[in-house]
Amino acid sequence: MYLKSKLTLCNLKGVIFMAVKAQGAPTKEFFVGMLTRDIELSDAILDLLDNCLDGVVRQKKGIDKTTTSDYYVGFFSHISISKDSFIIEDNCGGIPKDVAEKYAFRMGRSSAKEAEDLPTVGIYGIGMKRAIFKIGKSAVVFTRNNKSLYKVTIPEDWANDEDEWDFPMENLDSTDLLVDGGTKIDISNINPRIAETWGTEDKLDVFVNGLIKSIQQSYSFIIQKGFEIEINGQRIAPLPIKLLLDDKDTTSIKPFLYQQTFGDVHVSLAIGFYAPPPSPEDIDDENNLKRSSSDAGWTIVCNDRVVLYNDKTHLTGWGEAGVPQYHTQFIGIRGIVIFESNNPKNLPMTTTKRGIDTSSNIYAAVKDRMRQGLKMFTDYTNRWKGRNDSERVYSLAAKSVSIDSLIGSRDEIETLAPVKFRQNKGGYVFNPSLPKPENDKPYRRISFSRSIDEIKDIIEYLYDDREHSMTPSQVGEKCFDLVLDKAHSKEGE
Repeated sequence: MYLKSKLTLCNLKGVIFMAVKAQGAPTKEFFVGMLTRDIELSDAILDLLDNCLDGVVRQKKGIDKTTTSDYYVGFFSHISISKDSFIIEDNCGGIPKDVAEKYAFRMGRSSAKEAEDLPTVGIYGIGMKRAIFKIGKSAVVFTRNNKSLYKVTIPEDWANDEDEWDFPMENLDSTDLLVDGGTKIDISNINPRIAETWGTEDKLDVFVNGLIKSIQQSYSFIIQKGFEIEINGQRIAPLPIKLLLDDKDTTSIKPFLYQQTFGDVHVSLAIGFYAPPPSPEDIDDENNLKRSSSDAGWTIVCNDRVVLYNDKTHLTGWGEAGVPQYHTQFIGIRGIVIFESNNPKNLPMTTTKRGIDTSSNIYAAVKDRMRQGLKMFTDYTNRWKGRNDSERVYSLAAKSVSIDSLIGSRDEIETLAPVKFRQNKGGYVFNPSLPKPENDKPYRRISFSRSIDEIKDIIEYLYDDREHSMTPSQVGEKCFDLVLDKAHSKEGE
């Protein structure tokens, strides 16, 4: 590689000399490499799905999706993956021709492009291009918008020509391609590392199964609202989020709710139990639980796109400001925060849309509320620790309700659920009155490990049980009770 320079004749004090300019334009190899290096393959594919959903939003302009349960009904995205090709096709309206000519295929969003004032998730204008170059070296993009059908070709040798950054564009006359309006992206010349990932049927199955899981986590809200996603003919089912709610007006199990608007960003939050708090036996043997730690934690949604799924770290308030770190005893706690805005730049998400921008002032304010709600339910769990049989009276009386009934207008929530919001510091909050034990003494969990053989010896000694049917927790409680009885007897002497 060599440095090109431009020469210009200049006259200074009668002396003619050659002025030199050093070129600052990036090479395509560097640009594409940097663009694709820091994004996982599955996340790149999710970017393509994001484009489909943004197309739906443009089609539905003027319709409030927060009040429309079937907002995405009738729209689809079908993905086909093989070792030699990747195809994604949708019926989400296609790319307007003038947008394709001026903006859609540029490497980054142009400042000349006006804000759309729509609740999309596209911010930087790199998603489609990054995904294409992540997967392969060439592609053809077919799109039909308002009866205008055309294709844009990304040639295999495009990266070799440093002077030509544009892509060939051609009008088409076909009547049977994308008849309902939409886009089809056909990627070929699969990059060697990607081809290796999909190289055998077994490897491809592993990748597809992982991709399905990612889609389920990231698009559950959208799928529940009617959007259809298929991969290699397999339709993807959502992973709905539900919380426990007792419809009695008295003290009972209900979620903590919060809503507030920051400028053009509206925030809705709900946290509570999705399942009863676990017993000590459950904690000892999480593998046999019908639920697992993967179901607990905070889910963050930006314009219907899940950017953080069931997080249990300091990013979402665990282990800071008086909130305990996540432990299996909190396995029944789940929360969700939904950010909505017609200006996606104000949403607290990273460029990959797979993480939270912790520098966001809006997120910092909301995180205080997240910790407030989180502490309420961790305190409840600690308060009832060791008294699970008594607690079940309350948690089993509550019904599992969809998050949709807890996220929306306050009037609708107060009508559907027995809650009453109060105004607080610019927002609206519902603080549930959770049940308390009659003897509300503080409890602490005692936990330690011993060898299996030693535990079996104790079981035989205490219970004369050679089948060793007692759990370690039961053994520990029995030992504690025996010593406690001796301590109380000594105090009475």
